[in-house]
Amino acid sequence: MMYQKAVTSCVLGMMSIFLPFVGIILGWLGFLFANKALDELSTNAPGYRYALGGKVCSIVGLCLQSCILIFILATYFFFMNLNLFM
Repeated sequence: MMYQKAVTSCVLGMMSIFLPFVGIILGWLGFLFANKALDELSTNAPGYRYALGGKVCSIVGLCLQSCILIFILATYFFFMNLNLFM
């Protein structure tokens, strides 16, 4: 199969959307695989759409996981400074 990197990027990109915290690592891996696959494939190759979908899903997963991580850290530091439990 010529487009294994494209399918791998698509799977990693989709997993990066749904798996919390691990999704950041999977998103970067999916993005790297998608870039390599897009460099190797032409626009009419059968795996081109998988690579493009993997790149889009990886970017969405990275943005989503980063926002979740920032939200969790912000709420942690906000509630630590309130001294509600004293």
